[in-house]
Amino acid sequence: MGEVRIVRPHTNPLASVIIPSLDGYRGGNVEKLLGDLERQTVQDFEIIMPIGIKPNGKARNEGVRKAKGRYLVCVDDDVRLGHERVIENLLKPLLEVEREGHDWTKPGEGRIGMTGPSQQLPPDATWFQRWAASQLPRTQFPIVDDYTDTDMVTHMCLCIPTDLYKAVGWENEQIVRGTDVDLRYRVRKFGYRIVVVPQTWAYHPVPANLKGILREWFNKGRWTAFNRKHFPGFDYEAPDGILPNGKYVPKRSKTYRAMRFAGRFLLGIVTFKPIRLMAQIAYAIGYLKGHFFETEYEP
Repeated sequence: MGEVRIVRPHTNPLASVIIPSLDGYRGGNVEKLLGDLERQTVQDFEIIMPIGIKPNGKARNEGVRKAKGRYLVCVDDDVRLGHERVIENLLKPLLEVEREGHDWTKPGEGRIGMTGPSQQLPPDATWFQRWAASQLPRTQFPIVDDYTDTDMVTHMCLCIPTDLYKAVGWENEQIVRGTDVDLRYRVRKFGYRIVVVPQTWAYHPVPANLKGILREWFNKGRWTAFNRKHFPGFDYEAPDGILPNGKYVPKRSKTYRAMRFAGRFLLGIVTFKPIRLMAQIAYAIGYLKGHFFETEYEP
């Protein structure tokens, strides 16, 4: 059944840091992440860890039900924070909107409503992880000098006002993959911008070997197909770069997606990106399995 553990209590916090974890350990990374949080310039936060609760959307909602903060900072349990000002920088533009007297339960009218850091590989990443990340999409995002509209704000590390999170309908507790894109879609639909903040980053590793990468991409395909079959309507786009003119296109046709997949596969051959090719093959096999054989989510 799992549990929701209050790791760092606070009577009246500005923010609630939510760290979902299957085991509360993640190979020792959770302890290191907690150390990163203790070194932040902003310390007005509580830490809540939903443990052993699946899927992730349900885990985060269970954490939010215990949260007291006006802001939520969601962080994956395999992440490390890049420096001591990450929380401060994520909160800054949201606090500016709050000082204007804006009500987060109302439409955003172009205001910033969700923030995240740039995604980077850990400094101790191996040559293989760096080589693989250079071929795989959505593994890295450059450090920026200004607020940048992008789809690369993910549950890896993000910040959102608690009232806005609730106003857009919390996390979807049914879908087993795509909670990131679903939340972003609803925040944007409510009129808010989603940005990566300047000079702020967090470290998120890619799998350490080829087997791990293929397993990850197989499961991406598997549960994407499962979602589309059992929960139609949640197949939103997830572009991996800066949004042109800050504009987001949420849906593409099946034909467009199929042609894009084929084009990326051919590009991988032409440019000789073997990791990307193998990952796409693993994704396709997983997709077929998820579509034809999966009837129940088993992570």
